[in-house]
Amino acid sequence: MAYSLKNWVLKVAASSRTVKLCLTYNHTRYTIIKNHEFMQPGHLCKTLLYGLFLFLTLHACKKTPAPTDPSQGQHPDNSGKSIYDSLFFISKDIYLWTDALPDSATFKPNSFSDPRRMFDALMSYKRDKDNDYLDRYSFLDNGGTSRVLQQGLAGDIGFEVGFQTMTTLNVIYVYPGSPADKAGIKRGWQVTTVNGVSNFKYRDQNTDNVLNNAFSGKSATFAFRKPDNTTQQLTLNAATYKVNPVLYSHIYTFNGIKTGYFVFNNFLALDEVKTAIDTTFDSFAKAGVKQLIFDLRYNGGGALNTAEYLANKLVPGAKSGTEMYTQYFNNNVNTQKFSPYFQNMKAVPYYPTYNWSEIFYQEATTYKTAKFQKEGAMEFSKINFLVTRSTVSASEMLYNVLKPAMNVQLVGDSTYGKPVGFIAISFGSYDMYAVNMQLKNSAGEGDYFKGLAPAIKAQDDYTHDWGDLSDPLLRAALIDMGAPAGSLGRMANISADRLARTSANRLDATHFKGMVQTFRK
Repeated sequence: MAYSLKNWVLKVAASSRTVKLCLTYNHTRYTIIKNHEFMQPGHLCKTLLYGLFLFLTLHACKKTPAPTDPSQGQHPDNSGKSIYDSLFFISKDIYLWTDALPDSATFKPNSFSDPRRMFDALMSYKRDKDNDYLDRYSFLDNGGTSRVLQQGLAGDIGFEVGFQTMTTLNVIYVYPGSPADKAGIKRGWQVTTVNGVSNFKYRDQNTDNVLNNAFSGKSATFAFRKPDNTTQQLTLNAATYKVNPVLYSHIYTFNGIKTGYFVFNNFLALDEVKTAIDTTFDSFAKAGVKQLIFDLRYNGGGALNTAEYLANKLVPGAKSGTEMYTQYFNNNVNTQKFSPYFQNMKAVPYYPTYNWSEIFYQEATTYKTAKFQKEGAMEFSKINFLVTRSTVSASEMLYNVLKPAMNVQLVGDSTYGKPVGFIAISFGSYDMYAVNMQLKNSAGEGDYFKGLAPAIKAQDDYTHDWGDLSDPLLRAALIDMGAPAGSLGRMANISADRLARTSANRLDATHFKGMVQTFRK
Protein backbone atom coordinates (compact mmCIF):
# COMPACT_ATOMS: atom_id res chain seq x y z
CA MET A 1 0.00 0.00 0.00
CA ALA A 2 1.22 3.60 -0.67
CA TYR A 3 -0.13 6.94 0.50
CA SER A 4 1.15 10.40 -0.54
CA LEU A 5 0.72 13.94 0.69
CA LYS A 6 2.64 16.68 -1.16
CA ASN A 7 6.32 15.66 -0.87
CA TRP A 8 5.68 12.82 1.58
CA VAL A 9 5.14 9.16 0.59
CA LEU A 10 4.13 6.39 3.01
CA LYS A 11 4.57 2.78 1.92
CA VAL A 12 3.37 -0.17 3.98
CA ALA A 13 4.63 -3.70 3.37
CA ALA A 14 3.42 -6.64 5.47
CA SER A 15 4.76 -10.19 5.67
CA SER A 16 3.98 -13.06 7.91
CA ARG A 17 6.49 -11.82 10.49
CA THR A 18 6.84 -7.99 10.15
CA VAL A 19 5.19 -4.78 9.11
CA LYS A 20 7.54 -2.33 7.37
CA LEU A 21 6.60 1.37 7.22
CA CYS A 22 8.69 3.56 4.86
CA LEU A 23 8.16 7.32 4.95
CA THR A 24 9.97 9.26 2.24
CA TYR A 25 10.29 13.05 2.10
CA ASN A 26 12.25 14.63 -0.76
CA HIS A 27 14.39 11.48 -1.15
CA THR A 28 15.00 11.12 2.61
CA ARG A 29 13.64 7.83 3.99
CA TYR A 30 12.33 7.13 7.48
CA THR A 31 11.73 3.40 8.19
CA ILE A 32 9.80 1.73 11.00
CA ILE A 33 9.78 -2.08 11.31
CA LYS A 34 7.37 -3.74 13.72
CA ASN A 35 7.58 -7.45 14.44
CA HIS A 36 4.02 -8.75 14.46
CA GLU A 37 4.66 -12.48 14.70
CA PHE A 38 2.06 -14.03 16.98
CA MET A 39 0.21 -10.69 17.07
CA GLN A 40 -3.19 -10.70 18.54
CA PRO A 41 -6.00 -9.73 16.21
CA GLY A 42 -6.06 -5.93 15.76
CA HIS A 43 -2.33 -5.35 16.45
CA LEU A 44 -1.52 -5.02 12.76
CA CYS A 45 -4.22 -2.42 12.45
CA LYS A 46 -2.72 -0.51 15.39
CA THR A 47 0.73 -0.56 13.76
CA LEU A 48 -0.68 0.85 10.54
CA LEU A 49 -2.50 3.55 12.45
CA TYR A 50 0.73 4.42 14.31
CA GLY A 51 2.57 4.78 11.02
CA LEU A 52 -0.14 6.94 9.57
CA PHE A 53 -0.15 9.12 12.68
CA LEU A 54 3.62 9.56 12.46
CA PHE A 55 3.33 10.30 8.75
CA LEU A 56 0.80 13.08 9.30
CA THR A 57 2.63 14.48 12.33
CA LEU A 58 5.94 14.76 10.52
CA HIS A 59 4.21 16.42 7.60
CA ALA A 60 2.60 19.01 9.86
CA CYS A 61 5.89 19.83 11.59
CA LYS A 62 8.10 19.91 8.50
CA LYS A 63 8.52 23.35 6.92
CA THR A 64 8.41 23.57 3.15
CA PRO A 65 11.80 24.81 1.97
CA ALA A 66 11.93 28.26 0.39
CA PRO A 67 13.04 28.73 -3.20
CA THR A 68 16.80 28.58 -3.73
CA ASP A 69 18.27 31.71 -2.18
CA PRO A 70 21.63 32.18 -0.49
CA SER A 71 19.96 33.76 2.51
CA GLN A 72 18.04 30.50 3.04
CA GLY A 73 21.05 28.24 3.08
CA GLN A 74 21.64 27.02 -0.50
CA HIS A 75 24.83 28.34 -2.03
CA PRO A 76 24.09 30.15 -5.32
CA ASP A 77 26.80 28.40 -7.36
CA ASN A 78 25.13 24.97 -6.94
CA SER A 79 28.33 23.63 -5.38
CA GLY A 80 26.28 21.58 -2.96
CA LYS A 81 27.64 23.53 0.00
CA SER A 82 25.27 25.61 2.06
CA ILE A 83 25.97 29.31 2.57
CA TYR A 84 26.87 28.36 6.15
CA ASP A 85 29.50 25.85 5.07
CA SER A 86 30.89 28.31 2.53
CA LEU A 87 31.21 31.12 5.05
CA PHE A 88 32.79 28.80 7.58
CA PHE A 89 35.35 27.01 5.43
CA ILE A 90 36.44 30.07 3.48
CA SER A 91 36.84 31.98 6.74
CA LYS A 92 39.11 29.17 7.92
CA ASP A 93 41.18 29.70 4.76
CA ILE A 94 41.57 33.48 4.73
CA TYR A 95 40.69 34.86 8.19
CA LEU A 96 43.71 36.62 9.71
CA TRP A 97 43.16 34.88 13.05
CA THR A 98 42.19 31.49 11.62
CA ASP A 99 43.93 29.67 14.50
CA ALA A 100 41.28 31.07 16.84
CA LEU A 101 38.41 29.46 14.93
CA PRO A 102 36.99 26.10 16.03
CA ASP A 103 36.60 23.11 13.72
CA SER A 104 33.37 22.49 11.87
CA ALA A 105 32.21 19.67 14.17
CA THR A 106 32.52 21.97 17.18
CA PHE A 107 31.02 25.07 15.60
CA LYS A 108 28.27 23.33 13.59
CA PRO A 109 27.76 26.04 10.93
CA ASN A 110 24.56 24.48 9.61
CA SER A 111 22.91 24.63 13.04
CA PHE A 112 22.27 28.35 12.49
CA SER A 113 19.13 29.73 10.86
CA ASP A 114 20.55 33.05 9.71
CA PRO A 115 23.88 33.65 7.91
CA ARG A 116 24.57 36.94 9.69
CA ARG A 117 24.14 35.40 13.13
CA MET A 118 26.32 32.49 12.14
CA PHE A 119 29.05 34.79 10.83
CA ASP A 120 28.94 37.05 13.89
CA ALA A 121 29.24 34.00 16.14
CA LEU A 122 32.23 32.72 14.19
CA MET A 123 34.00 36.07 14.33
CA SER A 124 33.56 36.25 18.13
CA TYR A 125 36.21 33.61 18.88
CA LYS A 126 39.21 35.93 18.62
CA ARG A 127 39.95 37.51 22.01
CA ASP A 128 42.63 39.93 23.18
CA LYS A 129 44.86 39.49 26.21
CA ASP A 130 42.06 40.79 28.47
CA ASN A 131 39.68 38.18 27.00
CA ASP A 132 37.65 40.89 25.27
CA TYR A 133 36.40 40.43 21.72
CA LEU A 134 39.16 41.64 19.41
CA ASP A 135 37.29 41.42 16.12
CA ARG A 136 34.94 44.41 16.18
CA TYR A 137 35.34 44.71 12.44
CA SER A 138 34.18 41.72 10.36
CA PHE A 139 30.65 41.71 8.95
CA LEU A 140 28.34 40.45 6.23
CA ASP A 141 26.89 43.05 3.88
CA ASN A 142 24.12 43.04 1.29
CA GLY A 143 26.17 44.90 -1.33
CA GLY A 144 25.43 48.41 -0.09
CA THR A 145 29.00 48.97 1.10
CA SER A 146 30.44 48.07 -2.29
CA ARG A 147 27.89 50.30 -3.99
CA VAL A 148 29.03 53.31 -1.98
CA LEU A 149 32.77 52.63 -1.99
CA GLN A 150 33.15 51.46 -5.59
CA GLN A 151 30.46 53.50 -7.36
CA GLY A 152 30.21 56.51 -5.04
CA LEU A 153 26.44 56.15 -4.87
CA ALA A 154 24.31 56.62 -1.76
CA GLY A 155 20.55 56.44 -1.37
CA ASP A 156 19.55 58.36 1.74
CA ILE A 157 18.80 61.87 3.02
CA GLY A 158 22.45 62.87 3.23
CA PHE A 159 23.19 64.14 6.73
CA GLU A 160 24.28 62.66 10.04
CA VAL A 161 23.53 63.64 13.63
CA GLY A 162 25.37 63.33 16.94
CA PHE A 163 24.61 63.95 20.60
CA GLN A 164 26.02 67.29 21.74
CA THR A 165 24.74 66.44 25.22
CA MET A 166 22.97 63.39 26.58
CA THR A 167 19.65 64.83 25.38
CA THR A 168 20.41 67.21 22.48
CA LEU A 169 21.09 66.35 18.86
CA ASN A 170 23.06 68.35 16.30
CA VAL A 171 23.89 67.96 12.63
CA ILE A 172 27.53 66.87 12.38
CA TYR A 173 27.93 66.78 8.60
CA VAL A 174 26.01 67.09 5.32
CA TYR A 175 27.04 65.53 2.00
CA PRO A 176 27.22 67.99 -0.92
CA GLY A 177 24.47 67.34 -3.45
CA SER A 178 22.35 65.26 -1.07
CA PRO A 179 18.69 66.03 -0.22
CA ALA A 180 19.83 67.63 3.07
CA ASP A 181 22.37 69.83 1.29
CA LYS A 182 19.78 70.94 -1.27
CA ALA A 183 17.47 71.86 1.60
CA GLY A 184 20.19 74.12 3.06
CA ILE A 185 20.96 72.11 6.21
CA LYS A 186 24.32 72.92 7.82
CA ARG A 187 26.65 71.36 10.36
CA GLY A 188 25.93 72.80 13.80
CA TRP A 189 22.14 73.05 13.49
CA GLN A 190 20.30 71.55 16.45
CA VAL A 191 17.67 68.90 15.69
CA THR A 192 14.64 69.60 17.87
CA THR A 193 12.13 67.06 16.51
CA VAL A 194 12.26 63.97 14.31
CA ASN A 195 8.92 62.86 12.87
CA GLY A 196 7.20 64.67 15.72
CA VAL A 197 9.36 63.21 18.50
CA SER A 198 11.23 65.77 20.60
CA ASN A 199 12.64 63.74 23.49
CA PHE A 200 16.06 62.26 22.77
CA LYS A 201 18.54 60.38 24.89
CA TYR A 202 22.01 59.04 24.10
CA ARG A 203 22.15 55.24 23.79
CA ASP A 204 18.43 54.88 24.40
CA GLN A 205 16.57 52.21 22.43
CA ASN A 206 13.49 54.35 21.79
CA THR A 207 15.63 57.22 20.50
CA ASP A 208 17.65 54.87 18.32
CA ASN A 209 14.45 53.44 16.85
CA VAL A 210 13.14 56.90 16.00
CA LEU A 211 16.42 57.91 14.36
CA ASN A 212 16.91 54.63 12.52
CA ASN A 213 13.39 54.79 11.10
CA ALA A 214 13.88 58.39 9.99
CA PHE A 215 17.28 57.86 8.37
CA SER A 216 16.43 54.55 6.68
CA GLY A 217 12.95 55.50 5.47
CA LYS A 218 11.87 57.08 2.24
CA SER A 219 10.83 60.33 3.91
CA ALA A 220 11.20 62.05 7.28
CA THR A 221 10.33 65.40 8.82
CA PHE A 222 12.81 67.31 10.98
CA ALA A 223 12.65 70.54 12.93
CA PHE A 224 15.87 72.52 13.45
CA ARG A 225 17.14 75.38 15.58
CA LYS A 226 19.88 77.33 13.82
CA PRO A 227 22.85 79.08 15.50
CA ASP A 228 21.01 82.44 15.16
CA ASN A 229 18.15 80.86 17.18
CA THR A 230 15.70 80.81 14.26
CA THR A 231 13.81 77.58 13.57
CA GLN A 232 12.88 75.66 10.46
CA GLN A 233 10.94 72.49 9.68
CA LEU A 234 11.85 70.40 6.64
CA THR A 235 10.56 67.18 5.13
CA LEU A 236 13.35 65.29 3.36
CA ASN A 237 12.89 62.52 0.80
CA ALA A 238 15.64 59.94 0.37
CA ALA A 239 17.31 60.05 -3.03
CA THR A 240 20.28 58.58 -4.88
CA TYR A 241 23.23 60.96 -5.16
CA LYS A 242 26.95 60.84 -5.87
CA VAL A 243 28.92 61.00 -2.65
CA ASN A 244 31.50 63.80 -2.48
CA PRO A 245 33.64 63.13 0.61
CA VAL A 246 35.32 66.55 0.46
CA LEU A 247 33.02 68.35 2.88
CA TYR A 248 35.01 71.57 3.21
CA SER A 249 38.35 73.19 2.36
CA HIS A 250 39.86 76.55 3.23
CA ILE A 251 43.19 78.36 3.45
CA TYR A 252 44.22 80.30 6.58
CA THR A 253 47.11 82.76 6.73
CA PHE A 254 48.75 83.55 10.06
CA ASN A 255 52.16 85.18 10.49
CA GLY A 256 52.65 84.98 6.76
CA ILE A 257 52.33 81.17 6.71
CA LYS A 258 49.49 79.61 4.72
CA THR A 259 47.77 76.59 6.20
CA GLY A 260 45.34 74.48 4.20
CA TYR A 261 42.29 72.94 5.87
CA PHE A 262 40.76 69.83 4.28
CA VAL A 263 37.71 67.91 5.59
CA PHE A 264 37.63 64.41 4.07
CA ASN A 265 34.84 62.07 5.14
CA ASN A 266 35.07 58.83 3.16
CA PHE A 267 37.72 56.85 1.27
CA LEU A 268 35.73 56.05 -1.86
CA ALA A 269 37.43 54.14 -4.67
CA LEU A 270 40.14 56.30 -6.21
CA ASP A 271 38.39 56.61 -9.58
CA GLU A 272 35.40 58.16 -7.80
CA VAL A 273 37.26 60.74 -5.73
CA LYS A 274 40.56 61.50 -7.46
CA THR A 275 39.25 64.60 -9.26
CA ALA A 276 37.91 66.13 -6.03
CA ILE A 277 41.21 65.44 -4.23
CA ASP A 278 43.31 66.87 -7.07
CA THR A 279 41.16 69.99 -7.33
CA THR A 280 41.62 70.74 -3.63
CA PHE A 281 45.37 70.13 -3.61
CA ASP A 282 45.83 72.15 -6.80
CA SER A 283 44.18 75.12 -5.10
CA PHE A 284 46.50 74.68 -2.10
CA ALA A 285 49.57 74.53 -4.37
CA LYS A 286 48.60 77.68 -6.28
CA ALA A 287 48.09 79.54 -2.99
CA GLY A 288 51.48 78.46 -1.63
CA VAL A 289 50.19 76.36 1.28
CA LYS A 290 53.00 75.00 3.47
CA GLN A 291 51.09 73.37 6.34
CA LEU A 292 48.02 71.19 6.29
CA ILE A 293 45.18 70.38 8.68
CA PHE A 294 43.62 67.14 7.50
CA ASP A 295 40.22 66.62 9.13
CA LEU A 296 39.29 62.92 9.45
CA ARG A 297 37.16 63.16 12.57
CA TYR A 298 34.18 61.18 11.18
CA ASN A 299 35.95 59.19 8.45
CA GLY A 300 35.20 55.46 8.76
CA GLY A 301 37.75 54.40 6.15
CA GLY A 302 37.21 52.67 2.82
CA ALA A 303 39.35 51.97 -0.23
CA LEU A 304 43.01 51.41 0.51
CA ASN A 305 44.13 52.64 -2.93
CA THR A 306 42.67 56.07 -2.12
CA ALA A 307 44.54 56.17 1.19
CA GLU A 308 47.74 55.30 -0.70
CA TYR A 309 47.10 58.07 -3.22
CA LEU A 310 46.64 60.61 -0.44
CA ALA A 311 49.77 59.37 1.34
CA ASN A 312 51.70 59.95 -1.89
CA LYS A 313 50.27 63.47 -2.10
CA LEU A 314 51.42 64.25 1.43
CA VAL A 315 54.79 62.50 1.73
CA PRO A 316 58.01 64.44 1.03
CA GLY A 317 59.50 63.77 -2.38
CA ALA A 318 62.71 62.53 -0.76
CA LYS A 319 60.79 59.53 0.64
CA SER A 320 59.61 58.35 -2.77
CA GLY A 321 60.62 54.70 -3.24
CA THR A 322 60.78 53.94 0.48
CA GLU A 323 58.40 51.59 2.29
CA MET A 324 54.89 52.84 2.93
CA TYR A 325 53.47 49.72 4.59
CA THR A 326 53.66 45.93 4.68
CA GLN A 327 50.55 43.74 4.83
CA TYR A 328 50.42 40.48 6.76
CA PHE A 329 48.14 37.49 6.04
CA ASN A 330 47.71 34.13 7.73
CA ASN A 331 49.95 31.18 6.83
CA ASN A 332 47.30 29.57 4.60
CA VAL A 333 47.40 32.59 2.31
CA ASN A 334 51.19 32.93 2.48
CA THR A 335 51.71 29.31 1.38
CA GLN A 336 48.60 28.81 -0.80
CA LYS A 337 47.26 26.08 1.49
CA PHE A 338 43.61 26.61 0.62
CA SER A 339 40.69 24.21 0.73
CA PRO A 340 39.75 22.75 -2.69
CA TYR A 341 36.57 24.81 -2.69
CA PHE A 342 38.34 28.15 -2.21
CA GLN A 343 41.24 27.17 -4.48
CA ASN A 344 38.89 27.04 -7.48
CA MET A 345 36.35 29.69 -6.47
CA LYS A 346 35.93 32.36 -9.13
CA ALA A 347 36.15 35.98 -7.95
CA VAL A 348 32.69 36.88 -9.15
CA PRO A 349 31.25 39.39 -9.67
CA TYR A 350 34.27 41.65 -9.21
CA TYR A 351 37.09 39.80 -11.07
CA PRO A 352 35.36 36.89 -12.85
CA THR A 353 38.42 35.73 -14.82
CA TYR A 354 40.44 35.16 -11.63
CA ASN A 355 40.16 32.80 -8.68
CA TRP A 356 40.02 34.32 -5.20
CA SER A 357 42.99 32.18 -4.20
CA GLU A 358 45.14 33.86 -6.88
CA ILE A 359 44.18 37.30 -5.65
CA PHE A 360 44.94 36.55 -2.01
CA TYR A 361 48.27 34.91 -2.78
CA GLN A 362 49.41 37.82 -4.96
CA GLU A 363 48.54 40.31 -2.22
CA ALA A 364 50.52 38.25 0.31
CA THR A 365 53.57 37.94 -1.93
CA THR A 366 53.88 40.15 -5.02
CA TYR A 367 52.15 43.12 -3.41
CA LYS A 368 53.08 42.43 0.21
CA THR A 369 54.95 45.73 0.59
CA ALA A 370 53.77 49.06 -0.81
CA LYS A 371 56.20 51.90 -1.45
CA PHE A 372 55.72 55.64 -1.59
CA GLN A 373 55.51 57.12 -5.09
CA LYS A 374 55.33 60.90 -4.69
CA GLU A 375 52.30 62.54 -6.35
CA GLY A 376 52.59 66.21 -7.26
CA ALA A 377 55.11 68.77 -6.11
CA MET A 378 53.62 69.92 -2.81
CA GLU A 379 55.92 69.69 0.21
CA PHE A 380 54.32 70.18 3.62
CA SER A 381 56.45 71.19 6.58
CA LYS A 382 53.84 69.89 9.01
CA ILE A 383 50.51 68.03 8.94
CA ASN A 384 47.99 67.83 11.79
CA PHE A 385 45.26 65.21 11.55
CA LEU A 386 41.98 65.99 13.37
CA VAL A 387 40.62 62.73 14.81
CA THR A 388 37.96 61.30 17.13
CA ARG A 389 36.64 57.87 18.10
CA SER A 390 34.89 57.92 14.70
CA THR A 391 38.23 58.00 12.86
CA VAL A 392 38.69 54.43 11.63
CA SER A 393 40.95 52.13 9.61
CA ALA A 394 42.11 53.74 6.33
CA SER A 395 42.06 57.08 8.16
CA GLU A 396 44.31 55.69 10.89
CA MET A 397 46.47 53.98 8.29
CA LEU A 398 47.12 57.29 6.50
CA TYR A 399 48.59 58.84 9.63
CA ASN A 400 50.45 55.67 10.62
CA VAL A 401 52.32 55.24 7.33
CA LEU A 402 53.35 58.92 7.26
CA LYS A 403 54.51 58.93 10.87
CA PRO A 404 58.04 57.54 10.18
CA ALA A 405 58.41 59.67 7.05
CA MET A 406 57.54 63.24 8.08
CA ASN A 407 56.27 65.64 10.74
CA VAL A 408 52.69 64.55 11.48
CA GLN A 409 50.61 64.40 14.64
CA LEU A 410 47.07 63.79 15.87
CA VAL A 411 44.80 66.43 17.39
CA GLY A 412 41.54 65.53 19.13
CA ASP A 413 40.55 62.24 20.79
CA SER A 414 41.86 58.67 20.54
CA THR A 415 40.88 56.96 17.31
CA TYR A 416 38.75 53.83 16.91
CA GLY A 417 41.61 51.32 16.59
CA LYS A 418 41.54 49.24 13.41
CA PRO A 419 44.92 48.33 11.87
CA VAL A 420 43.38 45.51 9.82
CA GLY A 421 41.57 45.30 6.50
CA PHE A 422 39.54 43.20 4.08
CA ILE A 423 39.47 41.73 0.65
CA ALA A 424 35.71 41.42 0.27
CA ILE A 425 34.40 38.09 -1.08
CA SER A 426 30.97 37.78 -2.69
CA PHE A 427 28.51 34.98 -1.85
CA GLY A 428 25.44 35.56 -3.98
CA SER A 429 23.50 38.29 -2.21
CA TYR A 430 26.18 38.71 0.47
CA ASP A 431 29.61 40.31 0.57
CA MET A 432 31.79 38.84 3.31
CA TYR A 433 34.12 41.29 5.04
CA ALA A 434 36.20 38.99 7.23
CA VAL A 435 39.47 40.49 8.49
CA ASN A 436 42.14 39.21 6.12
CA MET A 437 45.27 41.27 6.71
CA GLN A 438 47.04 43.59 9.12
CA LEU A 439 49.06 46.62 7.96
CA LYS A 440 52.21 47.94 9.60
CA ASN A 441 54.30 50.97 8.69
CA SER A 442 58.01 51.01 7.84
CA ALA A 443 58.87 51.10 11.55
CA GLY A 444 56.86 47.93 12.18
CA GLU A 445 54.08 49.83 13.97
CA GLY A 446 50.54 48.61 13.50
CA ASP A 447 49.08 47.10 16.68
CA TYR A 448 46.82 50.00 17.60
CA PHE A 449 43.74 47.90 18.33
CA LYS A 450 42.90 50.22 21.23
CA GLY A 451 43.22 53.30 19.02
CA LEU A 452 45.88 55.94 18.32
CA ALA A 453 46.31 58.53 21.07
CA PRO A 454 46.50 62.21 20.07
CA ALA A 455 49.53 64.37 20.79
CA ILE A 456 47.17 67.29 21.45
CA LYS A 457 43.91 66.50 23.20
CA ALA A 458 40.77 68.44 22.29
CA GLN A 459 37.11 67.51 22.61
CA ASP A 460 34.86 67.75 19.59
CA ASP A 461 31.90 70.16 19.58
CA TYR A 462 28.87 69.86 17.31
CA THR A 463 27.60 73.44 17.51
CA HIS A 464 30.03 74.95 14.97
CA ASP A 465 30.04 74.80 11.19
CA TRP A 466 33.15 73.76 9.27
CA GLY A 467 35.90 76.39 9.39
CA ASP A 468 34.55 78.17 12.46
CA LEU A 469 37.56 79.26 14.55
CA SER A 470 35.62 78.40 17.70
CA ASP A 471 35.75 74.72 16.73
CA PRO A 472 37.99 73.24 19.47
CA LEU A 473 39.82 70.77 17.19
CA LEU A 474 40.51 73.24 14.40
CA ARG A 475 41.54 75.93 16.89
CA ALA A 476 43.97 73.60 18.71
CA ALA A 477 45.56 72.56 15.41
CA LEU A 478 45.99 76.16 14.22
CA ILE A 479 47.55 77.27 17.50
CA ASP A 480 49.97 74.33 17.32
CA MET A 481 50.90 75.48 13.82
CA GLY A 482 51.79 78.96 14.99
CA ALA A 483 48.54 80.89 14.76
CA PRO A 484 48.33 83.39 17.68
CA ALA A 485 45.37 82.52 19.91
CA GLY A 486 44.43 86.20 20.02
CA SER A 487 43.97 86.30 16.26
CA LEU A 488 41.46 83.45 16.33
CA GLY A 489 38.81 85.42 18.18
CA ARG A 490 37.18 84.55 21.46
CA MET A 491 36.56 80.93 22.27
CA ALA A 492 32.81 80.28 22.39
CA ASN A 493 31.28 79.18 25.68
CA ILE A 494 30.94 75.41 25.75
CA SER A 495 28.32 73.72 27.88
CA ALA A 496 29.68 71.81 30.87
CA ASP A 497 27.50 68.83 29.94
CA ARG A 498 28.91 68.54 26.41
CA LEU A 499 29.06 64.92 25.24
CA ALA A 500 29.89 65.13 21.52
CA ARG A 501 29.34 61.47 20.72
CA THR A 502 27.64 59.60 17.88
CA SER A 503 25.69 56.50 18.87
CA ALA A 504 25.72 55.13 15.31
CA ASN A 505 26.38 56.10 11.71
CA ARG A 506 23.03 55.69 9.99
CA LEU A 507 23.84 56.75 6.43
CA ASP A 508 24.73 54.14 3.82
CA ALA A 509 27.58 56.43 2.80
CA THR A 510 29.29 56.32 6.18
CA HIS A 511 28.17 53.30 8.17
CA PHE A 512 31.21 51.41 6.92
CA LYS A 513 34.21 51.17 9.25
CA GLY A 514 37.04 49.48 7.48
CA MET A 515 39.81 49.30 4.91
CA VAL A 516 39.31 47.43 1.64
CA GLN A 517 42.19 46.25 -0.51
CA THR A 518 41.70 46.55 -4.29
CA PHE A 519 43.04 43.79 -6.54
CA ARG A 520 46.00 45.10 -8.55
CA LYS A 521 45.61 43.02 -11.70
